[in-house]
Amino acid sequence: MEFANAVVFAARVYGASRDRSGGLLLAHGINVAEALGRGSTSSAMSAAVLHGMLEETEWTIDDLARSGVDPLECEVIEVLTRRSGETYMDYVRRICDASGVAGDTARLVMVADLTVSADRADSDALRQRYEQSLPMVRRALAAAVG
Repeated sequence: MEFANAVVFAARVYGASRDRSGGLLLAHGINVAEALGRGSTSSAMSAAVLHGMLEETEWTIDDLARSGVDPLECEVIEVLTRRSGETYMDYVRRICDASGVAGDTARLVMVADLTVSADRADSDALRQRYEQSLPMVRRALAAAVG
């Protein structure tokens, strides 16, 4: 899905929904896409905008695929979605261990997400959690592309 289409799609799905801190879910996704930097692929930026969709809405991966989200982007979104009962550190380790292009893209998006989230965290505990996870994901990304 082209990035502009992903933004429009996310706007339709998220509407004016907000996260725990009161920020717009759509704005968070756009901020994560922006944090990826200039050289980012359309797939990475689209996955960044849509990365919270499965956790924050009733949408499923099948719904996203039927709506035109590319298979790679769906795979990245699946990797980035925390599973029911999964501890935060198990979630981070799973992203670090994900294979292939989807794993590499998921780690890129995760680094951007952690960076944005740490900057906007509404508590010291949450900020610390993000800041502690960031080096772990960066090392896994460097090792994968290295």
